[in-house]
Amino acid sequence: MIAKRAVITNIRKLDWESFNLPDKPNQHEVFLKALYSLISPGTELAIFTGKHRGFSLPNPPFPLLPSYPGYALVGEVIAVGSKVKDIALGAKVLAEIPHGTHAIVNTQKNPVMVLPSSIREETAPLMRMAKVAITALRLAPSSLGDCVGIFGLGLVGLFACQLYHLAGARPVIGMDLIGKRRKLAQESGIVTLDPAEKNFEKQFKSILKGREADILVEATGNPRVIPEALELVGRRGRVVLLGSPRGSVEIDPYMHIHRKGVTMIGAHESLQEGEGVSYGRWNRIRNQELLMELFASKDICTDGYITHVIKPQEIPSAYKLMEEEPETTLGVLIDWRGNMP
Repeated sequence: MIAKRAVITNIRKLDWESFNLPDKPNQHEVFLKALYSLISPGTELAIFTGKHRGFSLPNPPFPLLPSYPGYALVGEVIAVGSKVKDIALGAKVLAEIPHGTHAIVNTQKNPVMVLPSSIREETAPLMRMAKVAITALRLAPSSLGDCVGIFGLGLVGLFACQLYHLAGARPVIGMDLIGKRRKLAQESGIVTLDPAEKNFEKQFKSILKGREADILVEATGNPRVIPEALELVGRRGRVVLLGSPRGSVEIDPYMHIHRKGVTMIGAHESLQEGEGVSYGRWNRIRNQELLMELFASKDICTDGYITHVIKPQEIPSAYKLMEEEPETTLGVLIDWRGNMP
């Protein structure tokens, strides 16, 4: 069988690459037929538009082009290798694989998660963005009653708000320029602010009622937000860089870090790997299992998070829309059912 997958061959250029799906999988492989996949509004969009930090570095952290975009796909299992356990033909699974009509997945290197019937197939890809968000909570855990502020209410920021709220932070303050995103956060019990308001800092402090912010999370990817987070966080507080900064910024380390005893924490998702002291036994797989439980129980809300459902052929125009009209776009889902690129 000839399958197809998306590939970014140059800045703002997406093509379709054909590949062969063998007659049967190797012993540790499963073959998937794609149902839905989610466009990543961070790394994926940044590579397509050429705004990823790696394009301006002499030695980027990974090869940027060609790039196979996407890492949140729900598919139906159509073939199972002889040594694959607990994955049946016809099962619906979430896999960290690129956009394409089909996929060959080595389950030893890239475990897939079998979806329970209580999680809708079109909602399941959102768990992948929640797994990015949980990095902040693992590397900068909150205690019951801690004050947490989160800049940026895209998918990652919205999930970070919910996770800190579930962990007992009070209040959790979500900050974004876009009113629709603030409204979504409010529906999950999050207090919200518009950081463009003239009296924004006064409003922020008013919500804390004389306390200081314990944790500030930067989830926008805009480096200019970092000094503002350092300004708002309290003494001995923590500033978490959850969004991948798309550039450089000047800060005042004496006033914002040294004098206040502030800790800055890089929270790239790859730090979930292993069994590090900072997050105990939690790693990517255990975090995903927990998130699946929270999605299934509806303890994490996703209502309104998918704003667009598109066909595979519409991916380039969706990238453009996400770049130019962020106020109208949040989760962009690709529907592969019967849709061939």
